Amino acid sequence: MAKDLPLPRIIICRFQWKLSDLEIELPKHVVYIFFLSFLALTVKEIHTPYFPFLFLSTLVLLSNYWMRFKVSELLPGALAVLLLLGIASLLHNPSEPPLGKRVIWVKEYRDNYKVALVEGHKYVKLKEDALPGDIIDSQGRVLKRPSFSLDRVRYEIYRDLEGKIDYPISSLVGAATLGVRYELSPAVKGYFSLSGIYHFLAISGLHVGIIVGFIGFLLKLLRIRKPLTVASLLILPLMPLTGLPPSALRAYLFMFLLALGIETYRKITPLYLLGVVFLITVIFGKFNLSAALSFCAVGGILLSLEGEGRLLKTVKVSLAPMLFTLPIVLNVFGTVNLLSWLNTILAGFLFTPFLILSFLFQVTFGKLEFVNRLTELLGYLFIESSQYLFFLTKWSVVHCEVPLFLSGAVMVLTLIFILFLRPVYGFVPLIFLILYSVLFQTVEEGKKLFVKGWKLNSFYFISTEGQRYRNSEIGSSYVFPFSRKLLFRSQLVDCRVSKDFEICSKIPKTKVRGR
Repeated sequence: MAKDLPLPRIIICRFQWKLSDLEIELPKHVVYIFFLSFLALTVKEIHTPYFPFLFLSTLVLLSNYWMRFKVSELLPGALAVLLLLGIASLLHNPSEPPLGKRVIWVKEYRDNYKVALVEGHKYVKLKEDALPGDIIDSQGRVLKRPSFSLDRVRYEIYRDLEGKIDYPISSLVGAATLGVRYELSPAVKGYFSLSGIYHFLAISGLHVGIIVGFIGFLLKLLRIRKPLTVASLLILPLMPLTGLPPSALRAYLFMFLLALGIETYRKITPLYLLGVVFLITVIFGKFNLSAALSFCAVGGILLSLEGEGRLLKTVKVSLAPMLFTLPIVLNVFGTVNLLSWLNTILAGFLFTPFLILSFLFQVTFGKLEFVNRLTELLGYLFIESSQYLFFLTKWSVVHCEVPLFLSGAVMVLTLIFILFLRPVYGFVPLIFLILYSVLFQTVEEGKKLFVKGWKLNSFYFISTEGQRYRNSEIGSSYVFPFSRKLLFRSQLVDCRVSKDFEICSKIPKTKVRGR
């Protein structure tokens, strides 16, 4: 009988037999939804460098479905996805460029000096008083002020917050509840980034999950039916105060579907719900770096829940967010703390009560003094913990600028291992990537260079490029104390003090305009 079958069919039958022996744990509907998601993403990214890897991933998912189920079942969904992509493309009609730029945030300094952060992440010095939501020109003059602006509401709430909680803890509360990270100091962001807990500063599924879980727990004590679903609905009116960033919307949608599924149906597949949110994001939204990191982290966690053994599950869930985002992080930023998973667990004990108190502070409008003081205390401890965690684990900070082809190859290989072997085998290529990042670090030894003060002390330089230099002498027009601690592998020289330093003597003097 086998001799009558064409060769491709024999190969497929052999693969199907082997796959059935492996008892693959990913169910049919999970592979189906992720195939549609990757198909949509591949079409949208056809003109980007990521296209080859997305195309390969789509083929891998197609092959897995073909070998296990009827491939013809994918056709209606694929046609629907392509149709929706076409409709979304037609509806996306770029309007005429505005006369000015919309103000996103206003930073206030001494002597009534104000700078506006406008669209495109550019700063403009203000010549007139402006508020978030206003339209200004390149000279800092107000062109238009709308009657209502959500950005203005968040700005006023944050300024009221500053009057009740001391800085920099107020900036931490603003980041965790309002999504306002513009007021965070480079020092705070630097310590959080290099200790591997920067994700606590961006509203994500973790934040939404903690708040929904907290409210759900209170509702359960009150014997209210479907407490998680009700909790999800209760926080919906507060979502606009986050600024409605895509990360918050994705997190809320996933948590709402998860709560609805847990309390309405007997059995749900969280990985399938993640695929649904993934598909919606790709078709109707913009799939950017933040989205890629979020889906990789949550997907890794959900895959880690498969299998038996509580200890093994705990280890996998702890490692999964760091490992599954590692290829992207090393390709884009180059710097990672390999003990970030451990720091996340330790810092989480402080972050959870801090976030709950920050939420209570916002919903009570800061009227309860004991909540304000507890929030301030826990915020202070949380910031201090980020510094201690950095000093304890700074030896595990590596800088390895992984090329795109290697990063993409690791992600495709991880997908192959997950689909054709078992989800746990998806960790194998990622562990090898860790070994590669340790053995082949991108390092420049014994350099002598000059870096301008605004760049040297910036969060971006400290957490990425600056970690490349080892045993080097870096001169700068000014050096902040936190920069010396974070760029600990090199000697930083403040040219205002060390005039004899060779690099400082070569700094071009700027002409002073006078009378």
